[in-house]
Amino acid sequence: MSNMRRYVWVLAGVLVIVIIGIVVLLVNLFAGTEGAFSTGVNNNIRAIYRAGLAQGNRPDVFSKVGDSITVAGQYLTPVGDGVYDLGPHTDLRRTIDHYSSVELRRGNSFQNQSLAAGNGWGTLTILDPDMAKADACNLGESPLECEYRYSQPSVALIMLGTNDLTYLSVDEFTANLQRIVDLSVESGVIPVVSTIPWREGFEAQVETYNAAIAQLAERNNIPLWNYAAAMAPLPANGISSDGIHPNAPPWDQYGGSAQFTEAGLQYGFTMRNLTALQMLDAVRRTLP
Repeated sequence: MSNMRRYVWVLAGVLVIVIIGIVVLLVNLFAGTEGAFSTGVNNNIRAIYRAGLAQGNRPDVFSKVGDSITVAGQYLTPVGDGVYDLGPHTDLRRTIDHYSSVELRRGNSFQNQSLAAGNGWGTLTILDPDMAKADACNLGESPLECEYRYSQPSVALIMLGTNDLTYLSVDEFTANLQRIVDLSVESGVIPVVSTIPWREGFEAQVETYNAAIAQLAERNNIPLWNYAAAMAPLPANGISSDGIHPNAPPWDQYGGSAQFTEAGLQYGFTMRNLTALQMLDAVRRTLP
């Protein structure tokens, strides 16, 4: 090979390396912004966010909406307390800092006991003014409306259905969840809806409900938090011996639920906390 041809090949190789480097740089710059959700979801949640800011909602606050799996002390509270190990997920630290800065009724967003969550609650409870806390909520206000007024969040992490599936048809559940989504949007709060985990004795209903939740998210152009899919590969589906609630690391039921190491992520609550943070991170990166 002549010196000239060798020079051309070397130059071409250098150009390829430069181009690859530029592509990698661009991917890293934009990862988690446009790539996390579809264009339709991106545009929709940005519009909801802007409307929420106009209503006085706070960009660094989120609300938790759900049942006992949401009320549990293992769910996100260790993160708010600073009792966590990010393991290889150090990219989530900025999102934790972002949502830890504002004091709510009881601590920051991670620590706060939501007015829209309770043991045994379902979609009907969330919408029922009779279930609102009398010492915090206005007359005629549903728990959901009360939580949104009180906390003024920009985002809501919503997981409901584990209790509903024991007494509601999937159509009734979907109608209720749609109402919750509509109220969230009207309040300028981005609704992030979660699939529900495996439940012993109700396996078929869980699948039907999760399909409905996924379809609702797609229909409304809102983020889907597929917690069920993250739980499926775990030992015992990430569920404790009661067949309902996520399990937690036996060496530390509380702090272990926020240890995002290989060992910690074999348990349901740890996976719930990691995927919740990843959803919050994806939403935060998408917003202006």
